[in-house]
Amino acid sequence: MEDRFANVQHHVGDVYVADYTQFASVHPEMAARGVVVSDTKPEPIGSLLFRNPNGVKVLSVNFEKNPAVFKPEGGVKVSNCECMLVSEQGNKKRWLALAELKYCKGEDRNIANNFEDALNQLRDTFVYLRDVAGLFKEDDYRYYWIVSMPEHSDKVPFSAFVLSQDELMAYKYLYNSVIISNNIVDIWTGTVIKLPVY
Repeated sequence: MEDRFANVQHHVGDVYVADYTQFASVHPEMAARGVVVSDTKPEPIGSLLFRNPNGVKVLSVNFEKNPAVFKPEGGVKVSNCECMLVSEQGNKKRWLALAELKYCKGEDRNIANNFEDALNQLRDTFVYLRDVAGLFKEDDYRYYWIVSMPEHSDKVPFSAFVLSQDELMAYKYLYNSVIISNNIVDIWTGTVIKLPVY
């Protein structure tokens, strides 16, 4: 991965993902931040948290810092998600997670539209990285698409507003990917991530 992307980060603890883009429209002093992948909790906005209590080695790629990857020569820019996290170790098939955050301005009616937009961005990113960039093949990893809406922690899972069980299974069949709609994901091992147990 490090030979394909700039500014790759390595983590052994918790990983936070936040997107200051919308927040910066009201707080221009934050405009330079954009998408942030960090070992510390970003402030003052909500974020997606990958909890890593077992110290699994994880690599992250902030796609905002790699815009050229998503603009093929002579082609149209692909609508991509925020970032990718990949386990660096695993005794079986490692995992790869693509994450997209949507900030809904506190309105519940935006959840369904934003969730659908997030899925489209995740799909476009996945298909592009797999089929055009050749970064991975269908069976190289356990694939997870993470949709996070940091302002709606009380409304998870967001997919319950939009997708049926049959639709979730269709994504698994078509893309070999599991959709997780939550603001917290637990990194269990180098081969498994899961929803947190409350």
